[in-house]
Amino acid sequence: MDIYRKEGIRGINRGVNAVAIRQTTNWGSRFGLSRLAESAIRKTTGKEDGQKLSGFEKILASSLGGGLSAWNQPIEVIRVEMQSKTEDPNRPKNLTVGKTFKYIYDNNGIRGLYRGVAPRIGLGIWQTVCMVALGDMAKEAVEKLTGEAVTAKH
Repeated sequence: MDIYRKEGIRGINRGVNAVAIRQTTNWGSRFGLSRLAESAIRKTTGKEDGQKLSGFEKILASSLGGGLSAWNQPIEVIRVEMQSKTEDPNRPKNLTVGKTFKYIYDNNGIRGLYRGVAPRIGLGIWQTVCMVALGDMAKEAVEKLTGEAVTAKH
């Protein structure tokens, strides 16, 4: 409540633009890069397009997709900085995504923008394996069990 009293709705939503950018690039990257890795695995193993991958190959593709999805770590670092209450006389007031990027880069360089990337890679791997590889496997199991193709019927 203190933030709301002092800064209003803007204070509560500080960093929301960075969150939106990160979220839109995050899962799109994970799925897209996983599917790209699946294509590369098919090509490497001589499998045709659409031919099923083994469980190991699906997990490998999802691991690659999840790990590579950390390319957008600078957006996460920007979000954290925008939401930080740190007092720094050099820190610009009324931070935007662009001002925050410049502030971090000017003070810490490219390393500052990728702060915390190693745990983020690990997080991306396990989340993507669970959502993409295991999701595909669950879909196949449901199709085998019901005899019907799984589709999005809302």
